[in-house]
Amino acid sequence: MTRTLILALVAMTALSACAKNGGNPFGNREAYDGHFFRVKLDRNRDDRAAFGVTVNDAGRSLIGAREAARQKANEYCIRQFGRSDLTWVVSPDVEDAQLPIVNGALVMRGDCAGW
Repeated sequence: MTRTLILALVAMTALSACAKNGGNPFGNREAYDGHFFRVKLDRNRDDRAAFGVTVNDAGRSLIGAREAARQKANEYCIRQFGRSDLTWVVSPDVEDAQLPIVNGALVMRGDCAGW
């Protein structure tokens, strides 16, 4: 009986882990426009308000890549300064042709506003 109980608990734990990320093979990453993106934020060591966001494989969905960049930047500004106010060098809202795409990645720069 104890062995059955242990197996049941192990199975429930495994299932709850799958439910947490919604079956997402990328762990806890969020889907944007139905796509998962690798997103990296680099901060400026001399000015922690300044940052750069790189969204790989942006061509899969420019809408999704824009939102992934915006989300990562908002999280950074909130973590660093407690606010999501930020300004972009080139806004994610520009037309597709004006987006800074480098080697297939969306590369956005900005800073946390007011700092």
